[in-house]
Amino acid sequence: MANLSNFSPDLLYPLSFIRRARGIPKLSFEEVDPQEIPDPYYSLLVHEGDMTSRLEAFHEDEIKVRKLSSSSDGKAYFREVVLHAENAQKATEYGAIEITLQNLEEELRTAVIEAQRPLGAILNEARIPYSSAPRAFLKIVPDNAIVDAFGSVEADYLYGRSNEITSYNGDIIARIVEILPSL
Repeated sequence: MANLSNFSPDLLYPLSFIRRARGIPKLSFEEVDPQEIPDPYYSLLVHEGDMTSRLEAFHEDEIKVRKLSSSSDGKAYFREVVLHAENAQKATEYGAIEITLQNLEEELRTAVIEAQRPLGAILNEARIPYSSAPRAFLKIVPDNAIVDAFGSVEADYLYGRSNEITSYNGDIIARIVEILPSL
């Protein structure tokens, strides 16, 4: 794995990487100005916080992970997931994450690899200070993989963001692509 601090991924990375590895075609998307994102997507996506907290507040439910695929080279852990509201069993997000394991304490690495809870929940519970910085906001044409992940999609476009989480010393904790379902 390359030195992640010098790595400049495409806007859909790590989702593009995981989809390529699974033989899934590239997504059709465009980068959009945040002001073009309609509510309630705007309030869920346009911020510098973690998505877990926003989704839990919006859905008034704890958010859990349903892992679709994962891999690790010992330095980075990749997973493609559907986040869902625990009690409602409702899909709340589809996406992919690359987590830099060496930038987390051992107990956090274990929790990450267990893939039961989103990274934001793990970091917040451990009171790990971090910064979240959206790299881009996305308007995505849902394809078969996304429809399958959500169960159904009732929209021509979905909205999402490409995000990067860093520690306060600047180390990259994670790169994430987060796509919301039809709301």
